[in-house]
Amino acid sequence: MLRNTHLKNCLPSWNLLFLALILSGGGFFWHTTQQQQRLDRIDSQLLSTAQNIEFFYDKAPKDNSEQNFICVNLSELPPFSAVISGISVYSFQGELLCSSEEPGHGLTAAHTENQLTKSISLKTVADSQGILRSLTYPISKNGQPSFSISISSNLAGLKKLSRISTLMLFLAGIFILTSFAILQRKLKNRNVEAIKQLTLLMDQTNIELTPSKFEIAETAEPEVQKMAGSYNDMMTRRANNLRRARQFTADVTHELRTPLTILRGETELALRNGRDPKRLREVLESNLEEISRMSYLIEDLLLLSKGDLGEIPLKMEPLQLNELVTELHHQAQLLATAKNIKVELHCPQELILLQADSLRLRQVFLNLLTNAIKYTPKDGTVTITLRLDEESVTTTITDTGIGMDSEHLEAIFDRFYRVNKTGNRNDGGSGLGLAIVKWIVYAHHGSVKVSSTPGQGSKFTVIFPLLQNNPATTES
Repeated sequence: MLRNTHLKNCLPSWNLLFLALILSGGGFFWHTTQQQQRLDRIDSQLLSTAQNIEFFYDKAPKDNSEQNFICVNLSELPPFSAVISGISVYSFQGELLCSSEEPGHGLTAAHTENQLTKSISLKTVADSQGILRSLTYPISKNGQPSFSISISSNLAGLKKLSRISTLMLFLAGIFILTSFAILQRKLKNRNVEAIKQLTLLMDQTNIELTPSKFEIAETAEPEVQKMAGSYNDMMTRRANNLRRARQFTADVTHELRTPLTILRGETELALRNGRDPKRLREVLESNLEEISRMSYLIEDLLLLSKGDLGEIPLKMEPLQLNELVTELHHQAQLLATAKNIKVELHCPQELILLQADSLRLRQVFLNLLTNAIKYTPKDGTVTITLRLDEESVTTTITDTGIGMDSEHLEAIFDRFYRVNKTGNRNDGGSGLGLAIVKWIVYAHHGSVKVSSTPGQGSKFTVIFPLLQNNPATTES
């Protein structure tokens, strides 16, 4: 037989059963406690009455009639409590001497043991009048037992009150369970309706970059609100990814179309101009430059794509950052010679060890140094600074170049992003260099950021975690 697996029927309806168990257990405990408290009050009143009789007996005359003193003056005893239904007096031999004469509440010897009791006892007995609570209390004088009294209370009122309490508890439980069931049903319907709306919205989702937002009432359950928030966040990320994908496709198309157009134009021109060897050689050299540029672009794209997929294994091994930066400093000086740019290095003497891929890290710093030299005018300065902290090392590359406006800083690491979009593409590069820098730094669990002031220069800051047990931090 197929089971109904609709979410509406699978929601936690067992909460109703759980609540019923709690109410039943709590009601039983409360009812039992209340019954015991009422019975304790009756026992206390029975005992208080017996003690009053004992005090009254102390006033009996010391003669042969003192045994009958209580019976003779039974009607003159202190007023009974409302719960007292009868009193019986027994002799030392256990003979019934007398009993109270309240209509319907007489007490016979069947209600007590037919002997003198030397200790106080409480018990519940049943007879034709109903269920009685009986107290047997021995009376002594001068240390000698004289007689005992038996005081009883009819528990009919207690039983009636118990039935009323039970009925009230039952009705209250039914009311609470019914209210809870109705409320739960409303919550279920509201949650299921929200899920239906979300399903419909997902079915209607298209490839637009501005997806519809899933609105949910503020009174909805936290889980439903969280689901709505997660959906909206997911759709926002999806829209951003689509936007980046479209932009990426457009940029790649533009980057490849330009050199292909050049290749085609120059080739067609060479074919029209005949077979002049010199002209053909110039065309082939120009075409080779464009092919090389496209090859670099494709290699960078493949690197980023494989990096996103985690398909580029990093050869992580201990690396002396001081040695790597010093070597790159010498290379940067050679690159900067043509523009008479001074490249300075500020590096601590301590040995700095990283767990890194030396080839990729070389690519990071060489890319940043190349950009710094490229955008720094003649007679400028590029500064490399290493600062060692307890758990990380910070490398900054500062230039005195043209700088950037603040609006470009957030997007500078995006793929194909250029600050000067109208400039010469040969000067600005493909716009993938800083994207590769960011990927490599993040793959090494580091961080990279940039700050810049137009006309004054830029500063790129790269932070890497130190290798555990780094000698520099251990010595410090």
